[in-house]
Amino acid sequence: MFKKIKYRDQYLSKILFKRTLLFVLILATFCFGFWYWNIFQAMMQGKYSWWYLSPIILSILLTALSGWAVFWFYKHYAPKHTDFFSRYLKRIELRQMISLLVVSKGFFDTETAENNTYLTYYPKLKIKVKHTTGQLLIEEPIDGEKYMAQFANGDFDQSVETALLADRQTTEFLKNKMISTFAFEPIKFRRQLLALQPQKGRLQLAKGIDWKYDTFYNALISGNVGTGKSYTIFAILGQLLQLTKYVDIIDPKRSDLASLKYIDALKGRVHSTPTEINQAIIKYYQNMMARAEKMEKIKATGKIGTYKDYHFDPCFLVFDEFGAYREMNDRLTFSDPAYEAYQIAMSNLNEIAMLGRELGFYLIIGMQRPSADSLPMAIRGQLNLRINMGMPTPEIEKMVFPDNDKQLRPLSSQLKGWGFIKVGDSQVRAFFAPEVPKDFNLHQWLGEQIEIRKQRVS
Repeated sequence: MFKKIKYRDQYLSKILFKRTLLFVLILATFCFGFWYWNIFQAMMQGKYSWWYLSPIILSILLTALSGWAVFWFYKHYAPKHTDFFSRYLKRIELRQMISLLVVSKGFFDTETAENNTYLTYYPKLKIKVKHTTGQLLIEEPIDGEKYMAQFANGDFDQSVETALLADRQTTEFLKNKMISTFAFEPIKFRRQLLALQPQKGRLQLAKGIDWKYDTFYNALISGNVGTGKSYTIFAILGQLLQLTKYVDIIDPKRSDLASLKYIDALKGRVHSTPTEINQAIIKYYQNMMARAEKMEKIKATGKIGTYKDYHFDPCFLVFDEFGAYREMNDRLTFSDPAYEAYQIAMSNLNEIAMLGRELGFYLIIGMQRPSADSLPMAIRGQLNLRINMGMPTPEIEKMVFPDNDKQLRPLSSQLKGWGFIKVGDSQVRAFFAPEVPKDFNLHQWLGEQIEIRKQRVS
């Protein structure tokens, strides 16, 4: 249920705190009522003693102690717990912060008359808190009033992101209003690696974030060592192997992905040496062009559609450490026989990126530090899923998320596997990669995904 935000909500926590203290003081006074009555009777008889101040001092001490307890509960207990009172206090804090933002941005009007100031306009803002998912929904007015443009263009939403350290996920426009959804606890959107359930044309990344690879084709996954880039690739790779057997894997650094060549079902599809890599890219391109020829013959009969309509399976080229591949080959001399193969492979990659969508041939590129030198424009412009693990530098942020208008902040100082994601033209969002369990065995898990696919086919 949405709760309306009022002008006086900017003082909400102070008002409730004062009311709580007043209630405790009244309650303590009531509890000491019999004591007060005895003191009153004694004073009527002309008896006076400093001892008669005891109930007053006790009432004040109990009120002060209760005030300290409430303050401690609000500052230290509530942020770390999810019981009823903790959630109530979190809602109070959010309502107060939203009201303060409206006032600080000046999105209200007042009028002064006879030395008194009256509130003449306050926007019809409402909020709804979903504690189970860590989401905050804000209903903002698009009602033709004075400050409508500031709400509609996202000016207020940017302030909410900054003030609450929240992550804006979606914005939905309705009649006379818009509803923006923020994640103030992004960790609650994290999925478990072993619970991922891909569907045809859709891979699960986080709760509420799926990769529809037929629509948002080709992917870039970047991040320095230790940020969780490899585990993100594992999560995607495992789901792909559930859906199709046409997955080629390239790892020029011969690290985790290169070891997958020892899985029987992946023999011949994992490439790590320069010669193997160039040949794999060229072969992948040739297979794409062969499919293009088959589809052209089908279309010659008058049928229209994409590869799915002709019952072809999707194909994926998972290319980790793409930057290292470029660096190793750019050092080759023109006279080196491997240089020509490298040039052909790069030319083929550019064509795969541009033509592969309709044919069902996709690229998934992983690299540490994407740059204009390491990532050609022909490929860069076709990457519709972009993930950066960890906190990007300004240069990497500009490369990975060139149209981003929000300020990115670290999500956790204790947890690994967090970053930021952009799918198509959507907002850049906070992202936690699927959580990998302890004692995880990559080869065993990928083998299980392959067996799931085989069982579906049979």
